Amino acid sequence: MTEMARQRLGHGRPGWNDFRSKAAPAKIGSLVITCTNVMTSTRDLMETFMLHAALLGSALLYAAQDRLPSERQAPLEPPSEEIVVTALRDIDDEDSAVTKKSFGTSRTGSSVRSRQIFDLSQRWAACPARASLDRRGWLQTAIDSRTNSTRQEFAMLRLSKIYAACAPDTEDAHLGIIQNVYYDRGALTIEALKAFAPDLRLTKEQTADPAVQARFNARETSLAKFRLPLDRRYFEAAVYFVRLQPELAVKLAMTDKRLAAVRRLEAAIVNRGRICVGNARKVYFDGIQFRFYIADAVYRWAVAAKNVDTLIPTQ
Repeated sequence: MTEMARQRLGHGRPGWNDFRSKAAPAKIGSLVITCTNVMTSTRDLMETFMLHAALLGSALLYAAQDRLPSERQAPLEPPSEEIVVTALRDIDDEDSAVTKKSFGTSRTGSSVRSRQIFDLSQRWAACPARASLDRRGWLQTAIDSRTNSTRQEFAMLRLSKIYAACAPDTEDAHLGIIQNVYYDRGALTIEALKAFAPDLRLTKEQTADPAVQARFNARETSLAKFRLPLDRRYFEAAVYFVRLQPELAVKLAMTDKRLAAVRRLEAAIVNRGRICVGNARKVYFDGIQFRFYIADAVYRWAVAAKNVDTLIPTQ
């Protein structure tokens, strides 16, 4: 096993903070959010921590089907290669929920190590995401089947072996050893979006459409059956962020921009969607993990908006 592969150990699944609120839950639609302005946490056994918020969603409903309080929306602009965020709290603003300092905090573990792991996952994921038609079935199963199901795990195992040459540790890949399945699956989703939906547009009108929400709920209720509790909570947070800020979320999922631009975009999503974290004053998270959870939610909202079963063509 290579040294880099050893460093990948310990990031097999996301870590979390145990979050407690002194305030009563505020129910918004069908999503119950607990949050507080002064957040205290106890260290989880995992090295890496995610967003300081625990979302306790309805057992059967992710996308609340009643409208949130209306807000003035900027008109849609043509797709652009540049990340341009306007009329939002800037990452440098004093009242920004996410700051440059919060990205570098030790509360979220080592951001450098997280990025190293994801870079390796993304290099591998680029190979199956550009697979020939006869091999896309495994890719489709890895992304579109129930999360953490035996079927999905087997598909990830097959992809690992088939594309072992693209893996950071070819020996482990040949043996079917997947060190960081959350990172690999997140990278796979991002690369699939780039390969099969490069011109994807997702709008607030779509994510607020009751028909789209109904399709989303019907599909994701089943697919989330085997998600672990903490994974499910963070996924629900990402679903809510994408519901409120679909245009920014698509840009985050698709971008290849430098780190500073990505962080500014992540801060914009959280600042515009503060309601998702109970209007907390400060929010901390691992930016890499935040991005691939947002990409996961973007993919699933896009499937619902397009009224299809998958974005990955196999014929």
